[in-house]
Amino acid sequence: MYLNMHDIRRFIPNLMSVLLLICSCEFIACTHPVRRLVFQPHKIEIVPPFPEDATHLERFWLKTEQGDVEWWLFESDGIDTSHQGPAVLMAHGNRELIDFYLNRAETYRRMGFTVLLGEYRGYGRSAGKPSRKRIASDYRRFYDFLISLPTVDPKRIVFHGRSLGGSVLSELSRHRPPAALIVESTFTSIKAMAYGAPDILLSDNYDTVSALLAYQGPILIIHGTKDKVVPVKHALEMKKQIPNAELILYNCGHSDGPPVWGIYWKDISEFLDRVLE
Repeated sequence: MYLNMHDIRRFIPNLMSVLLLICSCEFIACTHPVRRLVFQPHKIEIVPPFPEDATHLERFWLKTEQGDVEWWLFESDGIDTSHQGPAVLMAHGNRELIDFYLNRAETYRRMGFTVLLGEYRGYGRSAGKPSRKRIASDYRRFYDFLISLPTVDPKRIVFHGRSLGGSVLSELSRHRPPAALIVESTFTSIKAMAYGAPDILLSDNYDTVSALLAYQGPILIIHGTKDKVVPVKHALEMKKQIPNAELILYNCGHSDGPPVWGIYWKDISEFLDRVLE
């Protein structure tokens, strides 16, 4: 097709407008507040010192292209290569650190589980910047290390994620299926949390329900009925979409924990006793 100079002059402004629109969308996707909804290390006021006096805790660093990422390992007693035990891979929420999960890890360890707590890039003492893609890559490596331990039974690895961590591990289950999956105080999707914002603004668009639907194993959903950060309707929607999942509701909010920790751990223990052979 032949274009004269008059046509070209009319075409150039339209082309520039399209290019400007594309660049603007890319900029918004990277800088819009919706992205800061997902990862919030800047909201954590104090990073506690490493608990040097913690027992049964080994500290490791994952080498990445952005620097070292911290992770912790708690090995259970009474396990060896001839008596392998179960394991739990845990992931925390977006305003939390692995430091906040020391007591949970110790409880799991006393239940006979080896526990791996993986940090997110840019959180606590870890280098880098968090993103869905980077965290997914790191957690695949965490899982691969856990499954390589001669003391861990590869058929009895459990995922337990809270809030954002539930989505992180639900997504991981697409590539590294666990024996069971626990999602606690977790949203159905980032899109739902962002009130239906267009996809162009959701550069880290976790879709928990979609990942859980693809997972064929047992699922436990835990949520607080008074949660104002991730309303309980998210848990109810998960249960509706995945009828075979078990749902436990507690009379609490997002970060104030279950009313009775003993009941919480009894519920988890009974679930795992049923689904792990």
